[in-house]
Amino acid sequence: MKDQPFILGINYWSQKTAMFMWRQFDRSSIKEDMATISDLGFSCVRIFPLWEHFQPKPKVVPPAMLDQLVEVLEMAGDRNLNVMVTLFTGHMNGLNWLPPWMLLASTERSQYKVFSMDKVRTNKIMNQYVDSEIIEAQIFFLRELTNAVSGHPALYAWDLGNEPSLWSIPPDAFSAELWLQAMTETLKEKDDTIPVTLGLHVNDLTESGGLKPRLVAKYLDYLAIHVPPRRGPWAEDPLDAALPPFLGCIVGWLGKIPVFVQDFGVATEPVLPKTSSREFRREADLVLVSEEDSAQITAEVLTRLRRFKMMGGVWKTYGDYHPSIWDWPPLDKRVSERFCGFVRSDGSPKLAASVLESRPTEPEEDEVSVEWIDLPEEDYYRDPRQQLSRLYRRFREYYSFD
Repeated sequence: MKDQPFILGINYWSQKTAMFMWRQFDRSSIKEDMATISDLGFSCVRIFPLWEHFQPKPKVVPPAMLDQLVEVLEMAGDRNLNVMVTLFTGHMNGLNWLPPWMLLASTERSQYKVFSMDKVRTNKIMNQYVDSEIIEAQIFFLRELTNAVSGHPALYAWDLGNEPSLWSIPPDAFSAELWLQAMTETLKEKDDTIPVTLGLHVNDLTESGGLKPRLVAKYLDYLAIHVPPRRGPWAEDPLDAALPPFLGCIVGWLGKIPVFVQDFGVATEPVLPKTSSREFRREADLVLVSEEDSAQITAEVLTRLRRFKMMGGVWKTYGDYHPSIWDWPPLDKRVSERFCGFVRSDGSPKLAASVLESRPTEPEEDEVSVEWIDLPEEDYYRDPRQQLSRLYRRFREYYSFD
């Protein structure tokens, strides 16, 4: 994997169905979208078999869902696109999308609510790392999926989860390791050549527990870190092109294996279809940038990801969502998520698409240094939140990104 070229990927949901894509499966529009993604210059598409739709009961994975998954791989493969299949989804755009058998009768206060059985809920979630029945159900799910698609030429990688620490945290490192070993060994049963990763959240870099990069790296082929949509007190500017490569460098330092940077990209001012009568309420904290600014940050991020030897980058969303589904969760509450696409809601490319038309020059080998990392890992974890902020300032200063 070290010798492969930089991989340019994009997250995919259908613009007219969003997270309900698998239940309202539109073959023709998905086929058209795969053609557009390929024409734009992407080489990889990351998809999400939504957990409740693909495993409504612990021992049930509907064959029709598996057939649709294979169809998407076929359509992507026909356009020479590789496919990264994200498992246990899990968290997505501000909601935790979980099957009902993962929920307890009790409720809890949490940052992210649950969407299950067509309703937003506050049920407490069972812990996927320690409950034996849940672990067995996950293994069953993985075997059903691998039986359906292993050996498919378009299958590039398995992604164990989309920011799983946002809905379930292992109680200790031992539980996390047992879970990782069980899941990765199951995925490797049919084909051990398909790489396995897991989409880490920034919380995994700042909290003392959870899925630390060094721990998960023992079981994965490469690491993946997601760029947070809300940058936080130490990186407030949505046009900060230094943040994605910085997070990639930190994860690579902590995990000691190759890194993919996922979910970068910013929401832009919408260009609505002429036939649309919809408007959106501009909330006080809503940050939307111009397409020109988005194109600029896209160019800078991609150049820097290559410069710092990341395996690849995955853009946040394929397309702005159609106004007809703005009332659907999570778009009803997360207004910015409507406009994070690489194409507009009418399917036309945004200005950032022009960035992909130019072929970047390869960076010099001596351009990358870790001299700005001035402490050992054990000192970092004594106060990871403070150290991450401090190292970010050092990173920007060292490379004169200010």
